[in-house]
Amino acid sequence: MTQVKFNTVGIYILLLILTVVIALLEFGGFFDEKGALLLTLTFWATLVQGAIAVAAVTLLVKAKWIGSLQKELLSFYPLLLLLAVLFALLWPQIDLYPWSKQPTAWLNRDFFMGRNLICLLLTYFAGRWLARRATSPEGATDRHAVIYLVLFVANQSLIGFDWVMSAAYPWFSSMIGLFFFTEALYGGIAVAGMLFWLFHRSRLAAAPVETPAHVRDVGLLLFGFSVLWAGLFFAQYLLIWYGNLPEEVIFIVERITASPYRELSWFFLLALFLVPFVSMMGAPAKGDVRMVSLISLVVLAGLFAERLLYLLPVVPQHGGALLAYNLLILCATLVVLQSRDEILPEGAAIR
Repeated sequence: MTQVKFNTVGIYILLLILTVVIALLEFGGFFDEKGALLLTLTFWATLVQGAIAVAAVTLLVKAKWIGSLQKELLSFYPLLLLLAVLFALLWPQIDLYPWSKQPTAWLNRDFFMGRNLICLLLTYFAGRWLARRATSPEGATDRHAVIYLVLFVANQSLIGFDWVMSAAYPWFSSMIGLFFFTEALYGGIAVAGMLFWLFHRSRLAAAPVETPAHVRDVGLLLFGFSVLWAGLFFAQYLLIWYGNLPEEVIFIVERITASPYRELSWFFLLALFLVPFVSMMGAPAKGDVRMVSLISLVVLAGLFAERLLYLLPVVPQHGGALLAYNLLILCATLVVLQSRDEILPEGAAIR
């Protein structure tokens, strides 16, 4: 079967059409609850920005981790622009946030939308610059990777503090920025694990020695980040327990005492820590592409469940809208991956 591929212009036209479709669904009166777009953006920003950040870290430290997938990870950069454009659709929905009725100097509609849009757009331009240079004959320098990573950390911190934490106002966590950009790297590694499931056969034929080593790299990183994630999660929980402040305790209590929040809590704890930790302990599992891909899928499901747990009690969600938006962006992601050689045409190898 002939596979249809898009050039860079075609990809942006496709993303524009996708934006129009989502806008029609969001504002066409199809769904009453308006929180699905926010949740979708929070989840996909983690995956897309995290995937490019993993490639940027690899380039920065001159490592060979997942080297056979760096071009695929970097080819996600057009989706960074999609995130920025879709975020602009949230402008009429700021009333979802409790602070909108009593805005402050930091939490007000104009400044909220402005700083986040600027940061998203800067991250897109930095990601595009990094991807294009990394696949050009000149190659990317440390400066390209550092600029993207700085914007990545700032963007994920704003997502944690602005998009998520302020929805549960007046709950406050000083660790949520660190927590979110660490989770984005974790999600980027899981995306790499899923890409091995898609491209393993072709990669193995082209590089029979390097590809199994890169699969083990992903398995090791999944294991390591499961431990790091558990440590950060416990540190945040310990601060809430020790401080015993009413607004912090209420945030936890309402998410562990009633369904479906209680089940979501157990699920993401299992998916982000226990399952990858236990499964990736053995050396054979780390080198098994099917096991690595399966655990990567579990981690991605855990990240989605965690985002849902953060927002579901305070932002109304419509299941049909949530499913539609995620499927549309997933389809766009697969098209971008299929067209990676047209999006990044010059580099046969990452330099």
